[in-house]
Amino acid sequence: MRVLVGCEFSGIVRDCFNAMSTDSNPIFAVSCDILPTEALGPHIQDDLLNHINDGYDLVIAHPPCTYLSSSGLHWNKRKPERQLLTDQALEFIQAIWDCNAPKLCIENPVGCISTRLDLPKPQYIQPYEFGEDASKKTGLWTRGLPPLVGTSFVEPRIVDGKKRWANQSDAGQSRLGGGSGHVRSVTYFGIAAAMAEQWT
Repeated sequence: MRVLVGCEFSGIVRDCFNAMSTDSNPIFAVSCDILPTEALGPHIQDDLLNHINDGYDLVIAHPPCTYLSSSGLHWNKRKPERQLLTDQALEFIQAIWDCNAPKLCIENPVGCISTRLDLPKPQYIQPYEFGEDASKKTGLWTRGLPPLVGTSFVEPRIVDGKKRWANQSDAGQSRLGGGSGHVRSVTYFGIAAAMAEQWT
């Protein structure tokens, strides 16, 4: 099984898939990003679209959400030049979806993908459903893959009757403040492990 993990510099998803490889079920996963990999392993430093149609059995893509997520779209009205960047980001998503891989997953936070593109309805997951003490509602747009099943639920702390996880302040704000998009874009290990275990 050949797996391409697009827009991944951390190597987390790639390494989870390669860890599942056996003699009877060989798996070769490679990450691809315009950034170099942060973890030693098979990596292509290039534009994902230059490699996405190279005969992979499964493509998992984590396209940048800066101009797609609900948390940033309000800036498009204040800064009209951002709308062009949103349109370009959506074109990138569509190009990924149109690739020839029989199995595909596009991962992104809640945003405008479903309202702007004619893709199947996504599955929404939370890190706390996969053993991570964190909240980050994330959509998975898939084809040829079963829904991802939660592996271990992490109970929240309760603040004034509201649920909060470790990546949230008591008021519900992200503890990963401004300027930390690089950190926020990394896939949680519990989700990556579930993908590798359930999709191979």
